[in-house]
Amino acid sequence: MSISAVEEPESSSGRYRWLTVLIIVTASIALGGEIFLLAYAESRLIAAAGVIVWAPLVGLLCWAMIRLRADYRQALRESAGARAAEAALLQSWERNRAIVETALDGVITIDISGIITDWNTQAAAIFGWTREEAVGQLLSETVIPVRDREAHVRGLREYLKTGAGPILNRRMEVSAQHKDGHEFLVELSVSPARIGESYMFGAFVRDITERRRAERRLASQYAVTRVLDDAVTLEEAMSRVMQAVGESLEWELGVFWKLDKPAGLLRCFNHWQSATIDADEFVMVTRDQAFEFGVGLPGRIWASGQPVWIADIVADADLPRSTVAATGGLHGAFGFPILVGGEVEGVIEFFSRPVREPDEEILDMMADVGLKLGQFGERAMAKDALHQTEAQLRQSQKMEAVGRLAGGIAHDFNNLLTVIRGYSELVLSRLAPDDPSWRDIEEVKKAADRAAGLTGQLLSFSRRQFVAVKVVDLNTIVTNMDGMLRRLIGEDIIEFWADLAPQLWAIRADPGQIEQIIMNLAVNARDAMPTGGRLLIETRNVTIGKGTRSNTVMVDKGSYVMLAVKDSGHGMSEEVQAHVFEPFFTTKESGKGTGLGLSTVYGIVKQSGGTIGIESKPGHGTTCTMLFPRVDEAVCNVPDVGGGEVQAHRRETVLIVEDEPAVRGLVHEALRASGYDVLVARHGIEALVAGARHRGPIHLLLADVVMPQMSGPEVAEKLAAMRPGLKVLYMSGYPDHPLFSKGGVTGGAAFLQKPFTMNVLTRKVREVLDGVNGV
Repeated sequence: MSISAVEEPESSSGRYRWLTVLIIVTASIALGGEIFLLAYAESRLIAAAGVIVWAPLVGLLCWAMIRLRADYRQALRESAGARAAEAALLQSWERNRAIVETALDGVITIDISGIITDWNTQAAAIFGWTREEAVGQLLSETVIPVRDREAHVRGLREYLKTGAGPILNRRMEVSAQHKDGHEFLVELSVSPARIGESYMFGAFVRDITERRRAERRLASQYAVTRVLDDAVTLEEAMSRVMQAVGESLEWELGVFWKLDKPAGLLRCFNHWQSATIDADEFVMVTRDQAFEFGVGLPGRIWASGQPVWIADIVADADLPRSTVAATGGLHGAFGFPILVGGEVEGVIEFFSRPVREPDEEILDMMADVGLKLGQFGERAMAKDALHQTEAQLRQSQKMEAVGRLAGGIAHDFNNLLTVIRGYSELVLSRLAPDDPSWRDIEEVKKAADRAAGLTGQLLSFSRRQFVAVKVVDLNTIVTNMDGMLRRLIGEDIIEFWADLAPQLWAIRADPGQIEQIIMNLAVNARDAMPTGGRLLIETRNVTIGKGTRSNTVMVDKGSYVMLAVKDSGHGMSEEVQAHVFEPFFTTKESGKGTGLGLSTVYGIVKQSGGTIGIESKPGHGTTCTMLFPRVDEAVCNVPDVGGGEVQAHRRETVLIVEDEPAVRGLVHEALRASGYDVLVARHGIEALVAGARHRGPIHLLLADVVMPQMSGPEVAEKLAAMRPGLKVLYMSGYPDHPLFSKGGVTGGAAFLQKPFTMNVLTRKVREVLDGVNGV
């Protein structure tokens, strides 16, 4: 039977209807009274029915609905809180993830099995593995070098067993491996964290390659600076700089090439080698080689004047040493020039076993190091030049003082020698060769001649000798002396040759003095080679530029003509070299040398405006180098005037002014014997009186330069005012008067040097009277 077919009593039906109303009303109240008005009409119809029976039930129902509403509202509140907490948790996770992802250090987490569970962006940048590639892999197979993997596994196992590990909770520097296989340094800190019954490990990794590189560069620069502060010479600095740079920048081998300018080659001067490399064969080949401009790594650096980097020299077939480098396991290479005064003075190159790609920062730094080395070289040159200049100044001052003394003595001595030689000649001219006294007088004359030579050397040394300066060619002088030099040195035991540069520049000097220089040096060389040897005379055109160095002479920049005399004798010590130019200093046995040979050479060179230097080592011979300033004038070839005594052409008058009685008497007698009319005066005032009183012409004034009351030039000036056309011949044994400039006679005036012979006197008088002026 269906439910719809059941009939129920009327009262029952009414109760149900009442109950329905109550439920509706109660529900409406519980739900906010939304249907209250709708149910109001019907409720009035059934209000009276079943009030007493259903009232408790209705109250219970109302309580239940109110409770249900409260629980519903609480559930809504809890649901909203849960959603808010979930959102906050998600936001916190995202924030922490963003912090980890944007961290400058690599952040890696692993589980107790060593498997990577997290891997941030910086870790991917450091190691080359993406997060997708790294997560899920063993840490030991991704970032740990093969040699350290076993130690990693043992350390992890030890921590799980004992709770302690060698690298936990500390910062340390270790080697790591990139995805491409190369190793690099990282700073690592690892911290464990317990999660429930298990552990996880968090690692913070920082790539310190650049920091270490910067530290090495800074250390290299500091080491170079320290070396340059301590070193004395450029060569000493190079060796220590190679070691400092090699050790700080991790290169295994360094080579210093020094430029041999005369040969135009770079030659291996020194090398540095790390103890960790065996490259003896490469070093041996390097030491035996020399590189031309543009050839090999050193030649390329020389040609470019800039640092050069080669990633792998084995792969460069144009490098002469690539094969032997491969044998020695060398690959990476770079080098830089040493610039001194803007010119390449040398090259430093470095080698390493691994292939090394060009590093612009290292190249820039090494270019700066090259400049510092060049500046050091310039300072060393300046310091060396200063020391040499100071030494030369002291030597010059010392020799100037001695020269003044020697010159003063020579002045008086020459007057005496003039008298001795002159009267000896007069006596000899009156004696027959078979006269018993003739030989005695001849010996007196020879002694006077030797003494005259000695005083000439003193004057040459003191740079107070009268010179006949001309524009000359050194090659011509050396060539003309060839036969005499061979006889002088004894060519049977000493090999002699001259290496003369073609088209040699001209110089201004006294040809006789140049001959004396060569003879003195040749004699010294002969005495230094008693058992034989080699003597070389060399001439060269030399241009000294800014920063050009010479080991023996210091000169300003310009063009010079070099005269060098080299021997293979026993050489000299530094102590002897310090005194070689001093007068009367000699290393020869007593009676075998005057000690004036080199001092005379020194004086002549200085008087000619040149510079001289000695380079010698015991057992290695001696080289004497002289530099004379170049002149752009034609070479003079003035023939010598020969002949004996010259007689007066006619009765010419000569006025002699000489304060020394013996010299005055000698000259008077010699000129009178040659047919001249002679007037004599003891000083300038007497000469002026004689000039005024003499009625006839006076053709020549023969005057001493230095006299009391009035000098020779002053006498000549006053007499010329009285007697226009008067010719003048000066004589002196000591050219220390303003009349003489740099050893030569000014104004074209004629001069006769004491001591002189009678033949020289009469010939010179004749030359002046005939208008052939000359010194």
